[in-house]
Amino acid sequence: MVELSEFQSKAASLPVEDRAALASFLIHTLPVSHYEVTDEEVSERARQLESGEVKGLGFEELRQMVEADRKR
Repeated sequence: MVELSEFQSKAASLPVEDRAALASFLIHTLPVSHYEVTDEEVSERARQLESGEVKGLGFEELRQMVEADRKR
């Protein structure tokens, strides 16, 4: 069995098209979410972001939140 770090290193060195195909494959192997989002909810969230009513998260902020959640 390949260690995760070795797999990640090899995957990172793939051409972008292959990395995208691998990402898509892996995403499709995840369990289906039981939470559905309607088009109306997406539209409302987009309106809230555009109006400044709510603030979006930057990638780094999201990454830190995910890491903190993993440590619990």
